[in-house]
Amino acid sequence: MKKFDVLVVGGGIIGCSVACELRRAKLKVAVLEKNTPGAEASVAAAGMLAPHGGPRGKTVFFNLLRDSLALYPQFIDEVERATGLETEFRNSGLFYLAFNEEDEASLQEKYEWQKKSEVEVEWVSGAHIRKNEPWAGSNVTKGLYFPDDCQVDNIKLVRAIEAWARKLGVEFLLGNAATKIWLDDSKLKGVIAGQEKIESPVVINAAGAWADFDKSLPFSIPVKPSRGQIMVIRQHKPVFRRMIYTRKVYLVTRDDGRIIVGSTVESVGYDKDVTVRGLHKLVRGVVEVNPDLGALSFSQCWAGLRPRSQDNLPILGKSPVPGLFLAAGHFRNGILLAPITSRLISQMVLGKTVTHDLTPFDIGRFATKFFAPHAEV
Repeated sequence: MKKFDVLVVGGGIIGCSVACELRRAKLKVAVLEKNTPGAEASVAAAGMLAPHGGPRGKTVFFNLLRDSLALYPQFIDEVERATGLETEFRNSGLFYLAFNEEDEASLQEKYEWQKKSEVEVEWVSGAHIRKNEPWAGSNVTKGLYFPDDCQVDNIKLVRAIEAWARKLGVEFLLGNAATKIWLDDSKLKGVIAGQEKIESPVVINAAGAWADFDKSLPFSIPVKPSRGQIMVIRQHKPVFRRMIYTRKVYLVTRDDGRIIVGSTVESVGYDKDVTVRGLHKLVRGVVEVNPDLGALSFSQCWAGLRPRSQDNLPILGKSPVPGLFLAAGHFRNGILLAPITSRLISQMVLGKTVTHDLTPFDIGRFATKFFAPHAEV
């Protein structure tokens, strides 16, 4: 029987990052992954590190996103130095575009509360946007510019973090899915994967959209898959230098000339099909930015399953089972939240002072509807 100090269930960017942090503390760590590391939501993302375009209002979650972004330069430096691998991390900035009065009103509200929160944000004209990004169309009326937002090639990053974990001595147990949390008289013993028992006094559930894999637990983990379809178009000459965000789509340019266009949000279970309807939505969003973009070449498309919790917030920290920790439900922010999630979970496992109040992200917040067995998300 294999024995570890810590067993991480799930080999996406969250699971691998947590494993690295705990391995650096000299613990014997393994990652249990049903597929290959990062094969699900982590590689299906676009790599936007852009907290400012998303949440409405200065909330604890907004602060968590910003704090994780602040950790990214050091995080990337450690990964790239340790592995010699490039991740295309850069501070590109982001333009959030408006096309009509309704868009402008929404952005005005966002601008006002972010300005009061001392966020670096500029309210700019359509002409200013076109001067800096000539491929923005004439129908762009105004927009917000967030100079601090960054991007990374998430596929390269996931591969680099996996390489870092292996270099640190993390063991990867691949091709075997966790099926049960192994309890003995209500005490955590480890994890059961098929017919195999893996012993560990500490288990981190970072299984993404599959976090609620054990229906025999006395509690549920209210996370379900949310399909996101992505389309890739290819530019023949430089198009956008910054990330482009609208109420319909986002566009992220890679160094090799690809433009990642995303993304849909669909509750269709574990279906990863790419649909005509989904691609149509993305195409309409691209053409709204500039009709001339419709002449660019189509390259590829895919769909991923984001882990979406019942309230769209991550589930972080201790579970009702001592020794079982949760790093789940990151939804659209798994890439962005990897540095801070790994730090906070590590602090908690090691018994150190936890530098953030995780109460808003504790699983107990679901209270009555949560502790009814497996409530619907």
